[in-house]
Amino acid sequence: MNYDKMNDCFATLKDKVEYAIANTDLDLFFRKLDEIEGPTLVCGVGGSSVVASFLAKVLREKKHIVSTFAFPRDLKYMDLTPYRNVISVSYSGNNIGAEVMFQTDLKKYLLTGNERDYCDNIVYHMIREDSYVSISATIVPLSLILLWYRNDPDIVREILNEEIRSDSDNSFYEVMSGYETSTASVMLESSITESGMAACVVHDKYNYCHGRINLSRHSNADLIFFRMDNELDDLLYENLKNHFRKIITISRKYEDDVINDYYATLISLKLIREIANNKGTDISDMKELADNDVFYRFNGEM
Repeated sequence: MNYDKMNDCFATLKDKVEYAIANTDLDLFFRKLDEIEGPTLVCGVGGSSVVASFLAKVLREKKHIVSTFAFPRDLKYMDLTPYRNVISVSYSGNNIGAEVMFQTDLKKYLLTGNERDYCDNIVYHMIREDSYVSISATIVPLSLILLWYRNDPDIVREILNEEIRSDSDNSFYEVMSGYETSTASVMLESSITESGMAACVVHDKYNYCHGRINLSRHSNADLIFFRMDNELDDLLYENLKNHFRKIITISRKYEDDVINDYYATLISLKLIREIANNKGTDISDMKELADNDVFYRFNGEM
């Protein structure tokens, strides 16, 4: 398959978001999300796991309902009795992860660029992009979900213009995060790992305080630190300087945690671009291992 070039994908990202805003029926998109009531599971894999994680958070914060992110395989093994709805996030809508949703008795929604016949579709329209690591296929639906949360396109445009520069080119990254930047940390772990550029471990900040420094003192990693203005973050930041080769700080910019997580996610994706350029790697057009396609096209019992 011929993939688009990574830097071309980033250069056209703002235009693709604008296209989606202009060509998606936002009234219908918002109305479908507004009608979701009761405990809800939100599922996705790969780049869609980033979108699913964010949607679960926004449902909790906007609708004040129980909303849980899960991987599609989880539905085969967890007790679904407490839940009323399941939302599968899948741009194509035709992978096995989406199919698992249809095997439950829950009310079924599909957040997608391609409608299916036997569920409630929450549809957006975007310009096709062929990229191994999802770029616009992640940021476009995230942007539309943020517009549902706060119907202000100027905030989306403002954040899309944000940039980060870094000379980091490590083979191991640790991420210091928490609920307030949970979507951004999913983006980092998923995209760094899937690209094969490096290994990546995500730490909850307080959980890190209970022994996880024993990894850091051996790892020679670079730390990606989502910096908040509190005593725990100050303590971690000041004491970890000797345990990491570099500390890349992404500071809180927006008071609203949902908006700030969108910002942190966008900056995280642009940080991944920087790391890839420093390492001479293109996350959009990679040299795949032969076995990757064997796993990716799996369509059996999970």
